[in-house]
Amino acid sequence: MALWRVATFNIRHGLGRDGRVDLARTAGEIAALRADVIGLQEVDVAFGPRSAGEDQAARLAELLGYEVAFGAALELPPLVADGPRRRYGVALLTPHTLADPVMQPLPAHPGAPALDEPRGVLRARVTREAGEALDLLVTHLDPELPAHRTAEVLGILRLAEEITGPAVLLGDLNAAPHHPELAPLAAAGWREAAHELRTARGARSRGRGAGARRAALREAARPALHRLLQDLPVLAPLAGDPARPTHPARLPVRRIDSLWTRGPVEVLDLETGALTASDHRPVVATLAT
Repeated sequence: MALWRVATFNIRHGLGRDGRVDLARTAGEIAALRADVIGLQEVDVAFGPRSAGEDQAARLAELLGYEVAFGAALELPPLVADGPRRRYGVALLTPHTLADPVMQPLPAHPGAPALDEPRGVLRARVTREAGEALDLLVTHLDPELPAHRTAEVLGILRLAEEITGPAVLLGDLNAAPHHPELAPLAAAGWREAAHELRTARGARSRGRGAGARRAALREAARPALHRLLQDLPVLAPLAGDPARPTHPARLPVRRIDSLWTRGPVEVLDLETGALTASDHRPVVATLAT
């Protein structure tokens, strides 16, 4: 069995609540996650003055001593003649070996208003020295329309058909895991990490030999509690539930950053990170493959 720590983190191009872009600060927050793999959203590469034209993916990799893959969802012409194209998208960081990165554009819904910003999914494989490998998908779905998110999810599923081994989807999905536009993920065999962990904990609780009446009462209450936590994720800490909200970072009320697994992957733990400089909190899962 191989253990992995896998994280997703929307870094808002390093912009903090103090109005400063500080990649050293962002790198420190990433390092504190102690993850084998981190999927990032809202990463600038030569995008412009707001991030000093820096290649943020390369700079974060340099600061951390990690390998990196970047995928541009948005590409714009350079600000000056012969300058680099302005790019913005997602990235994957790892202290291990990273191979075969591919950025795939995602479709928009043809019947919905035009996207404000194109979307994509970055796929890559990470391999550790002992030979364990994990396929990763990193994405950032449309924040406005469920119809576009549905089309984007279907695009991710088409790409994921090529993956035969254990796989993890990381992202700011701009929707709670129970929202209808994410339902195709579960229908295709993907498992949302918090839901899987909650289910596993319930099974272990039932198997500990508790009194039949108490166990029956807990089981009867579980669906109602789950529905309540879906609608009010801010109550998750009080209920000891792993499905914690992630946005906005200071007082999070929405659970839009999540991890999904497929194949022979077991979720052992799930953490929502502490307050960060970004407007999102990171999410970290401990997985066994």
